[in-house]
Amino acid sequence: MNRELLKRLALPVPVLFASLWFSLQGTCVGHAQGLHQADSEKSVTAWQSPGKLHRIVGSEEGDLSISAAGIEFKARNGSTLNWAISDVQTFRISPRRLALETYQNRKRHLPGVTRYRFDLDQAVPPLVAAELAREVQRPSQNAVPCPQSQGIVIAAHHRALTHGTNGVLRFRDYGIDYVTSTAGDSRSWRWADLETVSNPDPWHLLVFGYRDTYAFDLKQQVSRKMLNDISDEIWAHNESELRDIPAALAPGTLRNDGRRGDD
Repeated sequence: MNRELLKRLALPVPVLFASLWFSLQGTCVGHAQGLHQADSEKSVTAWQSPGKLHRIVGSEEGDLSISAAGIEFKARNGSTLNWAISDVQTFRISPRRLALETYQNRKRHLPGVTRYRFDLDQAVPPLVAAELAREVQRPSQNAVPCPQSQGIVIAAHHRALTHGTNGVLRFRDYGIDYVTSTAGDSRSWRWADLETVSNPDPWHLLVFGYRDTYAFDLKQQVSRKMLNDISDEIWAHNESELRDIPAALAPGTLRNDGRRGDD
């Protein structure tokens, strides 16, 4: 029996094992990694909750829903607001609050774009928050990390101007989580949400996101190799984003006169 025949016979074994492995993953990390690795299977789990839309004057009750079609708010008075995923510029999501920043201009010729804030009766599931962040693509603020996600865990203290919180940093394959029992201070950063990280010494870590920055006092030392690995992940993601840009739009392909560099 030659080597080629052995390869053909052995190939189904790892494929079958991988299929069984992913089918048995019931935790948030299993779902998120599967979604992260299989772009062709991207979707947003449908979810809805009663909620309240805050306006400049007063508020309006209704039902907020999140799905692959986008975000929709149906008010009790019958009016409906909806946004496709591509219409959302960024957002901040916490267990019971969603703040949207859209590409819509403000009314009455006011500067800036339209923003919406919803208070929710039900807590947003971590999987829904992670999927929404992935679909919007642009940097966002996700304060709903999955408590069951797996990775390297380090106890840490989040340093703030007037207060601080204690929790754990979790370094995952697809980003960094800070999980704390203090409401509103947890974070889940995808690599796309991060500019860089800095480790001035083994006992401190600065996480620079595009939408926020966290300073941590570490209760365990972080090795230089681990910090380098994290930085490599951020740079690798940025480079992969550039590779996805069409050649005609890639940096350096246009000259000052507007013509391509090879014309």
